[in-house]
Amino acid sequence: MKKALYVCLAGSLLLTACGGKSKNNAGQTDSAATDTAAPVTKATGESKSEAFNVSKIPVTTKNLSTFPYLSAPDGYRYNDIVKSDLETLHFAVDGKLMAVDGKTYKTNIYKNRESETPFNMQVVDEAYKKVITDLGGVQVSDKLLPGEVDKAGKSVLERENHAYVTIGENNYTLSHVRTYIIKTAQAEVWIELSLYENGGYINILQKESTKP
Repeated sequence: MKKALYVCLAGSLLLTACGGKSKNNAGQTDSAATDTAAPVTKATGESKSEAFNVSKIPVTTKNLSTFPYLSAPDGYRYNDIVKSDLETLHFAVDGKLMAVDGKTYKTNIYKNRESETPFNMQVVDEAYKKVITDLGGVQVSDKLLPGEVDKAGKSVLERENHAYVTIGENNYTLSHVRTYIIKTAQAEVWIELSLYENGGYINILQKESTKP
């Protein structure tokens, strides 16, 4: 089952998380954990000597609406949605795969059936990037290094419905993995976007708080 994503096309994208009306999901959480230090801007290829540290991600001042926060843009639709209250997903960070636990929303994204134009990867990619960064999110990876799929285990990733495994291991797919993190005072929201010629996938995970 393919999983796709949300996207807010510049100017036309519908985002449930826009100013004023939104309310933070009670399940949102801060996650102190797991990772170990690297720049919080596009981290790919930087600070190889340091491990990724999610605490370095700045806390957004923007309001998010209810989980999963991101909706499909005009002209696009979500399909085959899978939800879980608790699941482990692997996200590409600095080109490596990192396991993260939390509430998940996984889906694929297609053009509307009545659309007269084809799926456009660049439009979708840029739309997601804009809406996520407008919410205070940070991109932490835009590729996956060779060998990472084998390290995590193909069967594990297939169960998680990762697009780069479903589509196949090749340079085209690996170069179109995007990982973003939106951090609020209560939560980490991890987003993985992967696009291919006729569609895309999005995995959204809200990490549970470890704070009392």
